[in-house]
Amino acid sequence: MTIGRRLGQSPWLFAAPAVVAAIVFVWLPMAATLGLSFFDWSLLRQEATWRGLDHYRGTLANPDFHLALVNTGLSLLALLPLQVGVPLVLAFALVRVRAQAIGRVYRTALFAPSVLSFPVAAVVWLWLFNPTVGFLNTMVGAAGFAPQRWLTDPDLALWSVIAVAFWKSFGLNLLIFLAALANVPTDITEAARIDGAGALRQAIDIELPLISPALFFAVVTTIIVVLDEIVGAVDVLTEGGPYRTSSNLLYFLYERGFRHFQFGEAAAVAVLIAAIVAGVTWAQFRFGERHVHYD
Repeated sequence: MTIGRRLGQSPWLFAAPAVVAAIVFVWLPMAATLGLSFFDWSLLRQEATWRGLDHYRGTLANPDFHLALVNTGLSLLALLPLQVGVPLVLAFALVRVRAQAIGRVYRTALFAPSVLSFPVAAVVWLWLFNPTVGFLNTMVGAAGFAPQRWLTDPDLALWSVIAVAFWKSFGLNLLIFLAALANVPTDITEAARIDGAGALRQAIDIELPLISPALFFAVVTTIIVVLDEIVGAVDVLTEGGPYRTSSNLLYFLYERGFRHFQFGEAAAVAVLIAAIVAGVTWAQFRFGERHVHYD
């Protein structure tokens, strides 16, 4: 009886560290954030005042929040095809490189930006975007065009930030796709080649369906982390300017909490962001997973 009871408890003992970590570092902070969103509190005073849903109403009526929401949507529409489509095409090309040494060089070069922190990557790009001595304007001038104000032009600032976020982050999806393609059975592709299927036909009809779980995973995670990926570049490159044209939801949250010290309002913004991300993720699993072939 004692041995059986111990065997029944052993799974809980193995799971206990992960469960405790999830409670302490995920669920309790989420509950605290939800509770804080109903109060008015800042570091400048100790007392907390009950506000109810006022923070949510104020945030939803704030034009800066609307602009941050639109910028986030534009960033997502730009980064999703870039961070999924470009690595997918590159992965199909790299697995067909016959020389292993050359293939490793390409993989290393393409993945290298992903190991940099966003502040470091953004500082490098600050020099490239420099309006007077920057490399980009040097190339633009050599091509006969007028220099551009990449980070201070309202029409270019957001797209410049998106370009940096793409350069910094697409290497991880490339690594995922390369690992998935390495697990495609060679006998299937060899049979297709013998039957006369070209490289493009093999990629579309055979390899792409077989790596659809990795593709679905990349799409879901890219949408979830796009806020985190781009906010580091925004903070270093533009600080949300000019005229908030490069701000996004997470940077709006950062400003509410750590520049204006309105933690109740920042908590309400965090809850709204979590609801938006959860809704988008649910829609992906509801309508996108049906196209994934797990076998």
